[in-house]
Amino acid sequence: MKRSPGFLAHLLKRSRLLAASVMRVDAVSSHRDAVANVDSINVDSVSVDKTGPLTTSEQALLRYQIGARWDMIHRLHALKAAPAHLSCALCGHTARRDAFAEHVTECIFEGGTITRHQCPVCDVIFGSDLMLDLSPEALTREYEWHYQIFSEGDSTEQEIRAFKALNPERGRAYVNWGSGAWSSSTEHLRAEGWEVYGYEPHGSAHGGGQYVLTTRSELEQIKPAGIFSNNVLEHFRYPVAALRDMASLLPAGALMSHATPCFEYRFEFTRFHLFFFLGKSREWIAEQANLSIADYRADGDFMNLVLQTP
Repeated sequence: MKRSPGFLAHLLKRSRLLAASVMRVDAVSSHRDAVANVDSINVDSVSVDKTGPLTTSEQALLRYQIGARWDMIHRLHALKAAPAHLSCALCGHTARRDAFAEHVTECIFEGGTITRHQCPVCDVIFGSDLMLDLSPEALTREYEWHYQIFSEGDSTEQEIRAFKALNPERGRAYVNWGSGAWSSSTEHLRAEGWEVYGYEPHGSAHGGGQYVLTTRSELEQIKPAGIFSNNVLEHFRYPVAALRDMASLLPAGALMSHATPCFEYRFEFTRFHLFFFLGKSREWIAEQANLSIADYRADGDFMNLVLQTP
C-alpha cells in the first residue's frame, strides 16, 4: 500500500516529540558525547530558525535528531508489507515490483538505507520512496536541518562550464538556478563582465549577496536570456514541472544548461538525490517539458544537458 505524505508527516512529528522528551545540556564537545548524553539532551531546542550558525554542540544534537528520526521512519516502514506493484516517479509506468531493478545504498547524512528502483521504460532511477513521499513542508525541513550541519563542496568550476555551454551574449541576463552558498561563480562571472544572477529560494542554502535573487518576481524583472544550474536537477521532486517553470521565464529559442553527475548513477550516497536520469529519461523529461535537447556531453563527473525552448 502506498504511503501518504500525511503518514510520513505523522512519523516526523512523532520523532520530534520523542526527541523533545529529553533534557538539554549546554556543552557537548563531539557527536560521540552527544549520543552518550542523549538522556540529558533536549535536541528539539536546536531551532532551524536560529540566527547565525549553530555551535558545535548544537550541530551534534541536531545530527543526532536527524538520525533518530530516520531510524524511527525506517523501523515503522519495515512493519508494512512491500507493495506488489510499483509506479515510476518520473514517467508513471506501473508494473510488478520485480520488473524494476533495485539499487540499495546507505546515506552518509544520517538517513539510513536508501532503496531506489530503475524504471524499465524510461530508464530513470528514482527514490527512495520515503523521500519521495515526504510532504513539501517536510522536505523543506530536511534541507533546512541538513544545511545547518553540512555544506556542499565548491562547485564554481562546474557552474562556469555549465554557463559557457549557453553560448552567452554580452549585455543579456543569465540565472544560476539554485546557486547556493558554496560557489563563487556568480561573482567570478560578473567580474568578467557577464550579467549573471544567482537564484536561491531556500534561505538555509543561500549565502546572500547583492546579486542573489530569492523570489520569482525578481526573476521576471531581469528577463533572463538563459538559465544554468549545477547539481540541482536531481533534487527536484517534480523535475518536469521545474523545467517548465524555468522555460516560462525564457524567450523563444533560449537555452538552459543543467549539469549533474546524476545523469549516471553516481553520488548515490545521499537521500537528497531523488532522480538519476539515465538512458531514455533525458529525452523523456525534455519532451514532457516541451523542450528539445540541443547538446549533451559527459567529461568525467561533469555531465551537462543543454535544453532549448520552442
